[in-house]
Parts: sequence; structure tokens; C-alpha cells
Amino acid sequence: MRKAGIFFLGFGCGAAALLLLLTVHASRFTPPTPILKRADAITVFLHPWSGYRAATNKPVTIPADYQDAVFRRIVPETYYGDINEHITPIIAHVTVTHPDETQTHVLVREGGKNPAIVSVDGVNYFYAKNESDVYAGATEFVSLVSEIYHQRQTQPTTEKDAEP
Repeated sequence: MRKAGIFFLGFGCGAAALLLLLTVHASRFTPPTPILKRADAITVFLHPWSGYRAATNKPVTIPADYQDAVFRRIVPETYYGDINEHITPIIAHVTVTHPDETQTHVLVREGGKNPAIVSVDGVNYFYAKNESDVYAGATEFVSLVSEIYHQRQTQPTTEKDAEP
């Protein structure tokens, strides 16, 4: 009878340990990756970061021929985890307008030589889509938006300003 009591005690302790592990695992559950619908329009507001001055302090509307290049650098793909405000600063707020007129606001953070770190809810952060031709997603994102801004600033505003 004594052996049966030790058996049940061991079984109970094992069950309690398993329940504890399941509870801890459930509390660290990775959220599902959000689906960012295709864009009809994209507007970007750049923030200065790490001594890098933003090209403008005004929102930049992304022209249609650049939308795919900008969009693929902000599509969430792989869960990142917790954010440290000092290590991964916010570098941009992006407003994506969808064909049904709804808008999604995306926070973009610096991720080093990785893809940019993005969030559609400001709580759960994901690495942006990791493509072979993107080395440092956040830096490339800022460079691309800055290039678009500078191109639009140097374009003639009327036909009379255009050179023959």
C-alpha cells in the first residue's frame, strides 16, 4: 500500500509540473501574422533616428510605380517579439489605403541588417517580408522614401518649367 501512495504522489507532482509548463507555454503564445491587404495608396511619415535626419517632416505620398517596392518592405512575415525602444526606434509611420477605402497604419522600426520590424497594432511586432534582394530593410525603406521625396521636389511643377 505504501508503494501505491508514492506512485500517486509522483504522478500528481508530474501532472502539476506538466500543467505549469502548459500554462507558461500558453502565456508566451506567438500571435498570428497579420495579413496586410494590397494597397491603392501609401503615405509615409519618416522619423529621424540614430543621427539620420529624415528627408522631410511632411508625409510622402508614394507614386504608383514605387508602391510595390515600398509595400514589400512593410509586409509582416515572422514574429519578432518584444521591442526595446532604444535599440529598435520607430523610423516611420505608414498609412496604407486599400481598394475598399479602409486604412491600415503600420509602424516601422529599425532592425539592423535584418528586414524592418513592423506592427499593424503597435503591440505585436514582426520582421517584414525577408526577400533575398533586401539586405537592411529599414535603411532601404528610408532611402527609397527619401529618394521619392527628392525626385518629387526636383520635378518641374508645370509644363512651362520643363526643359525642352
